[in-house]
Amino acid sequence: MDSPRSYQCYGDERRKMDNKSDRLSALPDRLILHILSSFQMKDVIQIGVLSKMWRLLWTSAHNLCFSHSLESNRDVTELIKSIDDTLILSQPSKWNKFSVEFLYSNLFVDHVNKWMIFVTIKSVEVLELNLMKMRGCEEGYSLPQLMYSNVCLRKLKLSNCNLVPMEGINWPALRVLSMWYAKLSLEVVDAICSGCPGLESLKFYSDDDDNDDKELMIWARNVTSLEISGCFNEKILVLQNVEALVDAKLYFGREFRTNQKMLNDLLASLGHVEKFSIGPWCLKV
Repeated sequence: MDSPRSYQCYGDERRKMDNKSDRLSALPDRLILHILSSFQMKDVIQIGVLSKMWRLLWTSAHNLCFSHSLESNRDVTELIKSIDDTLILSQPSKWNKFSVEFLYSNLFVDHVNKWMIFVTIKSVEVLELNLMKMRGCEEGYSLPQLMYSNVCLRKLKLSNCNLVPMEGINWPALRVLSMWYAKLSLEVVDAICSGCPGLESLKFYSDDDDNDDKELMIWARNVTSLEISGCFNEKILVLQNVEALVDAKLYFGREFRTNQKMLNDLLASLGHVEKFSIGPWCLKV
């Protein structure tokens, strides 16, 4: 049986522990937010239980990243609701980054459109929309019209997102653009090239594009890095005014049907680049 003395010793030790300062809470908010910026938002919110001071600190995060893998047991609708709630509670007047990745359905179009309103209001600099979809299923997401005039975007990565600008594109600050599984028409590519004067890195990945354009011309005088990959059917690719290119990659799928002249023209346009990579199916032409 424990003696009263042992209880007293235990109580003294407990009080000493209670009186110790919370080292996590003692960290400056700026440092804590910098640490949290490398986590997914669901982890940031969960980390709040580690410290009383952290419980609502996540609402001050400037990088908002959300992801839902195909292997997750969590219903994707829970993620959608979580994003909706987080955006409403978010306090900063400006976000550095907004990133989402999940299996997209047209049922979520209104939610994503609402997120794009927040992206515009919060002057986001880095936007990543990886809207996965099953092959052969619904059409991809179409970026709403309010997004085509944006002076804050510096990096834009889109997957299964189509550009349908009604009055051109105005992205003067954009430096990096990556588009995966998008419908690429001559009109869209021309709008990108003319509306992004500061573009330095451009990546296109097409998957069996079925529009009627027979030629796809890419011109961007300030682009230093260019990557074109995927399947373009019988499209003729043309590169013009790309003298600034330093790094170029051409990777086409096995279904890519082209001719020797087009490939020779592409190689001639890229003859000055310092680093050039070409896929095996181009070598077999």
